[in-house]
Amino acid sequence: MAHSGRYVLLRPTDRATAIRGLRVLMGGPEAAAFQSAGGDEAEILNRVEGFLIYADGAGLDITRQVMALELTPDGHPGLVVGMCLWVPAPGRTAMLFGPSASEHPATASATAAAVVAVLEDARAHGTLLVQALVEPADVAGKTVYVAAGLTHLAALTYMERKPPLQPPDFTLPAELILEPYCGATHPLFCEAILASYEQTLDCPALSGVRSIEHIVEGHKAVGPFDPQLWCVLRLRGDPVGCLLLAEVPARHALELVYLGLTPAARGRGYGRLMLRRTLAIASRRHFDLATLAVDANNLPAVRLYRRSGYATVGQRIAMIKRLD
Repeated sequence: MAHSGRYVLLRPTDRATAIRGLRVLMGGPEAAAFQSAGGDEAEILNRVEGFLIYADGAGLDITRQVMALELTPDGHPGLVVGMCLWVPAPGRTAMLFGPSASEHPATASATAAAVVAVLEDARAHGTLLVQALVEPADVAGKTVYVAAGLTHLAALTYMERKPPLQPPDFTLPAELILEPYCGATHPLFCEAILASYEQTLDCPALSGVRSIEHIVEGHKAVGPFDPQLWCVLRLRGDPVGCLLLAEVPARHALELVYLGLTPAARGRGYGRLMLRRTLAIASRRHFDLATLAVDANNLPAVRLYRRSGYATVGQRIAMIKRLD
């Protein structure tokens, strides 16, 4: 245990203790009644149980968290009043999860202390970049992460659409070819991804944060990796773009992980072609949904997705911090 002002910081080493932290993640401080409309303690426990099922299936270590326990008047650790869970991912990144400070304002200062401790743990494990997602209206939640040094990356717009019943026609102009991912084409993908970051409107603050190998590793980990769902676009032999897709088994969805074009290839209709390919694959493989997330400030991309039938289903604020 370590002390941080009014709190004792505890890194759980067993499942039962870690579940106490998850209960705070789902429903606020241990001493508080659940504040969300229609919620109660049974609902909190159901949420925790659902998360445990997911975590066990995904191989997540629920003890990778820091819990903030309030000090009692006699100086002993009391109830858990805040926490932060961190989930490492390939590409030397990690995602942070904490209770909603807007729903449960009593968790804010305690969770801020837990986040700072989690950043130390993540750095010690070689993490280069941590990320957190908060609801746009969760102003208090943003403040918690800002206090720990995270900065605004982007407002992410989540979009989805039903695949067409029949695959749309997909033909390439003669000067273009598509190649799937393999060891031989790996360098072409790296070249295309890096070139697509030039003058990008899609989360530009991420440019240069990680090496290209870490970027590719992170993209591969979005879902079960299928090299046939990745393609590099070549114009007269040169790589000018790439389309990276992944299956999301839990939703039976096809996610557009990344669509990037070099500056010279933009405005030529290649993005529309890549989306038609995406929807053709989604239709042929009988996915229930085609999904994506895009920087809300990337207006050309948002317009392209809307014209292709995607509709907005939610938004989150992405925050990041480099740990190197």
